[in-house]
Amino acid sequence: MSGWKLPRLISNGMVLQQKKKVRIWGFDEPGRKVMVSFLGEEYIALTGSDGIWQVWMKETQPGGPYTMYMNDDAGNEAAITDILVGDVWICAGQSNMELPMERVKDRYPDEIACCENPAIRTFKITEHADFHGPIADHLTGEWKQAGADTILQFSATAYFFALQMYEMTGVPVGLINASLGGSRIESWMSREMLEGCEEALDTADRYADEEFVKGVLLQNQRQMQEWHEGLDGQDQGLAGHWEEDGTDVSAWKTVEIPFFFRDTDLKGFIGSVWFKRSFQVPEEMAGKEAKLWLGTIVDSDTVYINGVQTGHTDYQYPPRKYPVPEGLLRAGENFITIHVKCENGHGRFTPDKRYALWNETGEIDLKGQWHYRIGASCGQIQPTDFVNWKPTGLFNGMMAPCRKYTIAGFLWYQGESNTHVPDVYLDRMRRMVKGYREDWQEETLPFLYVQLPNFAIDIYDSDADETGQGWPVVRELQRQALTIPNTGMVVAIDLGEDNDLHPLNKKDVGGRLAMLAAKKLYGIDSECEGPMALGAGALREETGWAVMVTASAHLTVKEVGKGNKILDLEVAQYQDSNTKELKWYPAEAEMDGAMLYVRSKELTSSPVAVRYCFANACSGALICNSGGFPMSPFWMDIP
Repeated sequence: MSGWKLPRLISNGMVLQQKKKVRIWGFDEPGRKVMVSFLGEEYIALTGSDGIWQVWMKETQPGGPYTMYMNDDAGNEAAITDILVGDVWICAGQSNMELPMERVKDRYPDEIACCENPAIRTFKITEHADFHGPIADHLTGEWKQAGADTILQFSATAYFFALQMYEMTGVPVGLINASLGGSRIESWMSREMLEGCEEALDTADRYADEEFVKGVLLQNQRQMQEWHEGLDGQDQGLAGHWEEDGTDVSAWKTVEIPFFFRDTDLKGFIGSVWFKRSFQVPEEMAGKEAKLWLGTIVDSDTVYINGVQTGHTDYQYPPRKYPVPEGLLRAGENFITIHVKCENGHGRFTPDKRYALWNETGEIDLKGQWHYRIGASCGQIQPTDFVNWKPTGLFNGMMAPCRKYTIAGFLWYQGESNTHVPDVYLDRMRRMVKGYREDWQEETLPFLYVQLPNFAIDIYDSDADETGQGWPVVRELQRQALTIPNTGMVVAIDLGEDNDLHPLNKKDVGGRLAMLAAKKLYGIDSECEGPMALGAGALREETGWAVMVTASAHLTVKEVGKGNKILDLEVAQYQDSNTKELKWYPAEAEMDGAMLYVRSKELTSSPVAVRYCFANACSGALICNSGGFPMSPFWMDIP
């Protein structure tokens, strides 16, 4: 690469890592002499034959803002302004790391109203996959500080992490956000990290063919367009304008919203369905702006009030939160129509969500009886081939350009997209953590991650694996990953939402990550990790067998809205001693300090395994430490 240029990370507003030698680099003509001046120190570099120069600056204490000056012997120069020195974290993973404050603004209005903090900054890396090899610099991106104009674009998990870190330490925090919804762990790994994983590398090689990728993208677009156009062309509701107020619904069927299609005559339905009902608007709400919340809907929807379109969403995951403009609501009878498209036969209006129209003067409940009519039926939509999720792509296109940037550590929230083939996850994590530390040239760089939370995927996700064990297996492998030195795990089995892949409680997730980080970097002690099961053994009692589990902390019970009884413990015996097939029995728990006694009336011989919360979501109360932090789900064999 030739020509005077700085990486996008080396730019105005950047945060530099405190108390470490910091690398500053750039691009120039080979042989050019470059000088960097910062905090009264001058550093000299010579541009190499590869067109890259770099200097290592002295360790610096937290502070700022500062200015950095650069120039070369050809007269090129630059001044980088508004620099802070603090802690810099790479925030990586999939949708629950990427999920922005925009999605949680209704849950945290006070935090957003008080978000002005120039000491918290983020650099959001634009989605980009490359299968030819690591790229030298990001395609776009800039540092932004937390404020009214930027806060909604911050990763919610990362922002709340930074906020608590700053409140605990007073040290500026820089967040480099390298995340993408739906991405698999392999997509964030280099070829070197995947050495020996031939299937993954073969896939990466296939997607390195630009003509092949171009064909895949065209096919994705074509099959999506053909499915929607074909369905719309047959849709009686579109042709007959069923969104209009005067539509006769006397012959339509009725259903109670919210509901799963599988529980009604719509079981397995693929195509277009129209839902309509009337509702009464009081005088004080008439003509005023309002908010319309419709939970989540599978798969896509278009919503009309009094014949006027007020909302549209293309896929199942986002919450349906639509603004109703001023002047649309009228006193007395009004009509709402929802046009739903079901792509794979798993339609639903998600239960236990808010279905209402409201403003400061009142609220209208929209749960209850609706009329519905099928607009058209069709075949299943062909699956989309998400190119950017393929092995090595996101590492090359998003992570690799960060490798020269000095950081405090990594925050990782990922695993949902690997639950279909979960058994390799621990191996992938070990490879990735080792590879990242080698790339950043720090053997003990902290790697802090979030264990998968509770989510009833078998009920709420049509893509759930057939065994229903993917989520608990990944959780267990994440627990085992704590054997990797200088890692930390947030247990989040109490922070998810059984009916939502994207739980909104990102404040506690970020807060627990911050407590782990403060413990690692500053020695601030806490019980934030919760108790861990350390070992288990069979125990012969007068009335039968029990399992004694040793934990790392004093145990208590935490009620989580499902009662105060622990229902998620099981013990196993061999169903067949030859095949070693296990039969699991429900068990009861008794706690004594850091000891957990697990008993089942159905045990007839010595138990061989014990597990806790080994399901997609917990059924009862949770085992916690005295600080209320939950014990990690676990599976342990009994010697």
